[in-house]
Amino acid sequence: MPSSPFDHQLRAWIRSQHLICVGTDFIFETVDQAQLERFEHCLESIGGSIRTVEAVGNWPMGPNRAFKILRATASVPRPGGEKLVQYWATRGSNQTRYSEISL
Repeated sequence: MPSSPFDHQLRAWIRSQHLICVGTDFIFETVDQAQLERFEHCLESIGGSIRTVEAVGNWPMGPNRAFKILRATASVPRPGGEKLVQYWATRGSNQTRYSEISL
């Protein structure tokens, strides 16, 4: 079965360290509200949903400027998320790109 555009996007976020897997959860971090909405749409396409969204820190973008880091937590959908978890295990990271700031 060919992969969907949603699957392709989720895999890209895994490679870019925006999306990680922790236990039975997906953790997605971004500074872009539109990306968060795209993540929710992709997750819904595989049968999942976001449980929580919280601001976890600020990403500095020059003098006197910073963006809020948004963290979304979602359960890994079963069935539907197993292949993404396997992909994350081989190509992903244990920390998001914002981990140093959002601790």
